[in-house]
Amino acid sequence: MVQTTFTKQKRELAKALSWIEKIRAQEVRNLYYNDQEELQQENRETYVDYTPEEITQKVLEIVKDVVSQHGARQKANSQNTGNFNWYGISVQLTVPQLRALQSAHAVLRELVLKLPRRNPKLIYNTTVENRPAFAHIKQKHEKTKTRYVPYEEDSTTRVRTYEEEYQVVTHYTQKVEIDYGLEIKLLNELNEVVDDLGTAIQLAIDEANTKGRENDPVVDDVIQRIAEVLLAKLPSTES
Repeated sequence: MVQTTFTKQKRELAKALSWIEKIRAQEVRNLYYNDQEELQQENRETYVDYTPEEITQKVLEIVKDVVSQHGARQKANSQNTGNFNWYGISVQLTVPQLRALQSAHAVLRELVLKLPRRNPKLIYNTTVENRPAFAHIKQKHEKTKTRYVPYEEDSTTRVRTYEEEYQVVTHYTQKVEIDYGLEIKLLNELNEVVDDLGTAIQLAIDEANTKGRENDPVVDDVIQRIAEVLLAKLPSTES
């Protein structure tokens, strides 16, 4: 028996929802009788194409089938394998293992999208820790200090002093822009590699899902009994 896919099951559930949309609570009919009270004509203003009971039965049939398929798929997933083949890595993996890789792929996809691109406008003139960088001109910082300078007056031998201000260097500062970005060519290659990873995972899942499956009798019995309980609550349409 061919293993159904999760996508197909989603489509089946969508059909069930479309049936639910057809539910109508009331139908209006205009009846015309002759003078002998014999029905001559019947016109409908609104229509009930399917009774709620009929729609319920159809929906339950779809739900039972989908649950049965899902149970069988879960059993098969732990046994059936697909060949995961990516950049020299080739191994047979079950669907749960491949689903784990899919979760990892989603994270890797996000990582690659967030990796920084090298700034093409930055002109490098040095490196810092082996990364390209642009070092701006050093800025000198000074402060004013005062000193007293002795001098002799011409008319006397007395030694006097005067204040003299001068600048002393306190420190230097320098702005250095370090580029941690990656070359656009490398980013494109990483994107391709991660895209290929996603494709390889999906191909392996599809391969595993096309292999045979066995029904899960436990879940089949449970959903059948659930359907019977619901159907038993509905009014009988048999005359």
